[in-house]
Amino acid sequence: MMINLLRRKTTGSMSSSSDGLAIGEADMRVFDCPSCMRPLPDGTLRCPGCGTLVVMGIALRRAGAILLLGIVLGVPVGGVAMASAIGLSVAGAAPAVAVEALPAPGLTAGVLPASASPAIPPVAIPVGAPAAAVAALSGTAVVNGRIAVDTATLNAALARDGVTTTEMARALRSLAADAALGIDLVGRLGPWTDAAAVKTDLEAFYRQMADTARQGLRASLADSISYRAAGDKMVAALAGLADVDAASRSLAASVELELPPVAIP
Repeated sequence: MMINLLRRKTTGSMSSSSDGLAIGEADMRVFDCPSCMRPLPDGTLRCPGCGTLVVMGIALRRAGAILLLGIVLGVPVGGVAMASAIGLSVAGAAPAVAVEALPAPGLTAGVLPASASPAIPPVAIPVGAPAAAVAALSGTAVVNGRIAVDTATLNAALARDGVTTTEMARALRSLAADAALGIDLVGRLGPWTDAAAVKTDLEAFYRQMADTARQGLRASLADSISYRAAGDKMVAALAGLADVDAASRSLAASVELELPPVAIP
C-alpha cells in the first residue's frame, strides 16, 4: 500500500510539472500571462491556461494595436524631421549677407549704403544721430501701441459695474510692464542731442505710468474702491499718450523714419 501511495504522488507530481511551470527552477525567466496572470516561461507563444497568443509578454491583439499606432505616429513625425533637416541644410548653404549698422566714414550725409540690408530700405541718418538711438525711437512707437491697447482694456473694465479687483490689478500690471519697457528704450536716446526734448517728455510719461501703477497695486485685493480710484488715476495719466506720440513722430520724420501706427483710444 505504501508503495502504491508513493507511485500516485510521483505520478501526480510529474503530470502537474509537465502542464505547469517549475517556479523554483534555476535560471528560469518567467512572465505573467496578460489575460489570466498565469506564470509562463520566456518563449511561450500560447498560454496553456486560457489559450491567449502572446508576443514578448504582450497579448497578440494588443501588440498589433501598438504596432499600428507606432506606424501612424511615426510616419508624420519622421516626415517632419526629414523636412526640417532638409530645410536646415538648404538654409545653411545660403550665402551670408553682411549688415553694416553704421554709415561709412566717407558719407557726408550719413546715408546707409543700399547693400547693407536688401529687405529694409536705407534710412537717412543725419550726422550726430546714432543708429541705436533711432532704433530705440522706433521701439517706443511699438510700446505706445501696446499702451493704447491696454488703455482700451482698462477703460472697458472701468465701464463695468461688476469689475473685480483682480481684473483691475491685471490691467495695472500690464501697463506697468509697458512703462518699464518704455523707460528702458528712452534711456538709449541719450546720445542723440536732437532727441533731448522728446526723451524728456517720453520719460516723464512712462515714469508717471509706472508710479501710478505701483501705488495702485499696493492696495489689498479686497479694497475695490482703491483699485477703481487707481484705475481712474491711470486713465488721467494715459491722456498724455497722444502728445508724446505726436512728438516722437515729428522727430522720426526729421530722419525719414516711418514709425509703426498707433491707434490712440
